[in-house]
Amino acid sequence: MQVHRCRFTDFVPQAINAIEYAPATVRRPYVAVGRANGDIEIWSAKGNLVYEKTIPGVVNGSLETLAWAHQTKLTKDDLELFDTEKEREKATRRLTERAPRLFSAGLNAVIVEWDLAKLVPKAAVDSYGGAVWCMSTNHAQTQLAVGTEDGHIRLFDITDDKLVYQRCFDKIKARILSVAWSHDDQTIVTGSADGAVRVWNTDTGRMAARMTLPREGRDPTLVWAVTVLPSGTIVSGDSRGHVIFWDHVMHVVQQDFRALGADVLCLGADADGHTVFASGVDPKVTQFKLFAGGKPASGDTKKKAGFRNKKWQLAGIRRYHTHDVRAIAVSSHLDRDLLITGGVDTQVTSCESRPFPNENPYRQPCFPPLNGVVSVATEGKLILQRQANVLKLWSLGKAEPISQVLNGQMESGQGLQVYERQRDLLQMELKTKTNLLCSTISSSGRLVAASDVEGPKLFSLVHSESGVQVRRVRGFPPENFVPEYSESRGATQMRFTSDEAKVAIATVDGFVSIVDISEWQQGVFTT
Repeated sequence: MQVHRCRFTDFVPQAINAIEYAPATVRRPYVAVGRANGDIEIWSAKGNLVYEKTIPGVVNGSLETLAWAHQTKLTKDDLELFDTEKEREKATRRLTERAPRLFSAGLNAVIVEWDLAKLVPKAAVDSYGGAVWCMSTNHAQTQLAVGTEDGHIRLFDITDDKLVYQRCFDKIKARILSVAWSHDDQTIVTGSADGAVRVWNTDTGRMAARMTLPREGRDPTLVWAVTVLPSGTIVSGDSRGHVIFWDHVMHVVQQDFRALGADVLCLGADADGHTVFASGVDPKVTQFKLFAGGKPASGDTKKKAGFRNKKWQLAGIRRYHTHDVRAIAVSSHLDRDLLITGGVDTQVTSCESRPFPNENPYRQPCFPPLNGVVSVATEGKLILQRQANVLKLWSLGKAEPISQVLNGQMESGQGLQVYERQRDLLQMELKTKTNLLCSTISSSGRLVAASDVEGPKLFSLVHSESGVQVRRVRGFPPENFVPEYSESRGATQMRFTSDEAKVAIATVDGFVSIVDISEWQQGVFTT
């Protein structure tokens, strides 16, 4: 048997720009991982990370930030609609049982809510301020704060499954790079490109305080990340590599750490607010812990020790990535306290946060775990590769024939002399709105199938000395390849049988259909 090493495939995994845990009120723990091209991976975080699905992004799309929402309490307006406490409890139960909502935004200036079942946009609104750099939901899960290129913080109403623009705060003369809500939802903290951390009053939309960071050189310091701890302490990470803890009452520096050798791009904190993680262009993950009276802070620290005895200390450093780390997520409401990181090296890494830095991480593959990007035509000796909405086809190279005598003398793994190298046969860009979900090629290489969220497509390939001719096969798939009550026609997996008479299709809704394609040349298909 000959094994081909295909170095010519040029699939480029996409960088990870955002990682977000679903709220603790959601029954099933989800993690959303946003890629630079707009794809969103949904992982289950019960125990170790388990890949579930990918929401394909828009072709040539962009993703910079993600936000979850799961409203579990009625608003004041909703309470007035019900006369009795029993009706209110019933309405609250309905809210809690709803699936969580997922929002994404990027440089294309559009905020999108995604349908997690159909893998398609559920709603989309303009940001009204250009590129979106950051986004965060309040703790009541009723408002979405968005930081935009034009220097405004804009609020969107997300109650009762809405996504409606509400109002904007006063403008500043720099883009908003990071945003976080206080735990009482009374203030919003932002970091901007003019080297300042600002505190905003959510009722008036006006600035309540401004903390300015020093410059290093001519350019202003960029505040890439901010977060607010349950105690009210504000934490910022900036382009100097500093992590600063701010007093939320006096708005002055409590402690300043040179955490990294380059920009701090992301911050993460546990639910108690006693542990903070930071990382960035310098791919080290740095841990800070709150100590009280010389011991790590705990839930009853506030009763035992005063504020003066509390100090943050750099507790650990670990390098999990080879390039920039752009996203950190920490969860404390699961059975295991998971720390998840990702960035330019495209790998999702996870480990328990409590034993950090002594815990070795689990590294998830940078290639799609289920629907691989490469398919092989075994008889036709062809390789099909999928990336975004593009399909590429190569023919494999050929080695010199080996006599039976020489074949018996060769060792396993010994290289063969190649007399015909691989050839680039075809590059086909499909006219789809979203990136492709899956693709496959038949054994002979005569048929290729691919699918986006709108449905699968079938193509015939005619090979000749002058090249490869492609023709779309009309009438595929048949209307009844999914039940009438199915809400989606997109396919997540497709495979041809060895005789190329049938194709198996696994849909987004979880249905598996077998379609007879033996008469594809006459345009006849049966399920």
